[in-house]
Amino acid sequence: MLQAAAQLRRYREVGVRTASRGQLLLALYDAAVRYCKLGADSIRRGDVVAKGRELQRVSDIVAELTSTLDHGVAPDLCERLEQIYFYMQERLATANAAMDPEPAEEVGRLLSMLYEAWIQAVQEVEGNGSAR
Repeated sequence: MLQAAAQLRRYREVGVRTASRGQLLLALYDAAVRYCKLGADSIRRGDVVAKGRELQRVSDIVAELTSTLDHGVAPDLCERLEQIYFYMQERLATANAAMDPEPAEEVGRLLSMLYEAWIQAVQEVEGNGSAR
């Protein structure tokens, strides 16, 4: 079992190192959406440890997305995304502190909408129809 886990970890590492910037962006959004769902589910179960872990993962991803915005290339878009990301961080903090799944689900919905938009953008930039 440990050998299979190590092989899977190596496979993922190679995938990350060889992925395009667009594919990495999509992977971050996909993971953030998944962690939002896990966080909301953890809140419903009353699992404080899992809730904290999953919501922190989302928060870390949103912070990474914020830090990689290139205001020199698209200042208006970056400003809007920065505001959305800040709002997401506030809602994640609310979900965490209040043990309320709704704010985490809201962040998940917002991330899902952005994810779908980025899929289209990545497909256009990378010139293929298989960015998913």
